[in-house]
Amino acid sequence: MKLNYRKFFLRARPSLIFSFVSMLLLACGLGFASITYFNASPTPTSAQIESAGVLAINAQTPASMASLSQWAQQGMPAAQRELGLVLASAGTDLPQAVSWLNKAALAGDNEAQFVLAEAHYKAKLGVPQNYALAWKWYAAAAMQENTKASFMLARMAKYGEGAPLDLALSVHYLQQASEAGNAQAMFLLSNAYAVGEGVAKNADLTQKWLEKSAEGDYPVAIHELALSLTANQDQAGENALAARHLIKEANDERSLRWNRYQ
Repeated sequence: MKLNYRKFFLRARPSLIFSFVSMLLLACGLGFASITYFNASPTPTSAQIESAGVLAINAQTPASMASLSQWAQQGMPAAQRELGLVLASAGTDLPQAVSWLNKAALAGDNEAQFVLAEAHYKAKLGVPQNYALAWKWYAAAAMQENTKASFMLARMAKYGEGAPLDLALSVHYLQQASEAGNAQAMFLLSNAYAVGEGVAKNADLTQKWLEKSAEGDYPVAIHELALSLTANQDQAGENALAARHLIKEANDERSLRWNRYQ
């Protein structure tokens, strides 16, 4: 006897048909969920991205490079920055390195903005020197409290690089960097108050920022503070001893820490 499947389903109870369709949909859903689960990759943390960057530069592991490339192509600014830094370190594809750094900088990555600014200021990474672009990216990084960027803006404003010469603006950026803890900026701010460059002379602020710079282990400030103590004859005994200690400390700091400020 030949079974008429069409007739069978038409005669079947509605509950049976409903159960069959439900199982079919459930099976499809489980299959789709399995595909989604096995294809999904969790979003990496900033620490994981930076670790991959370190491995790609130091150990040159293909897996780290592959991960960075994947994340960068997915539009993650930190990965774009790290990939740019890896390519820049290798030196084999500088245009691509700059391209990735530019993507990260445009997305607001602070470090990428500073690296791009340095490249344009110093003509590195295969790009020509361009003070206007250097100013643009230093300013973007400074807006995100990058103290080295603020320091560079102070320098550029003082010498009219990338923007009109503006001593008051230079002092503004020195103040910004100093308040954020940049010891070299503190020393230059002290000098500005000492000579009245871009700001009114102020002996108290001159001394304040000189001492803060010395406390921040800036070698020139330590030496300058020692000289100021020896120049004061009112308290010669105490000052002479303090000055000798400071000069020794300055010489030690100069040899140990000077590279931090180059």
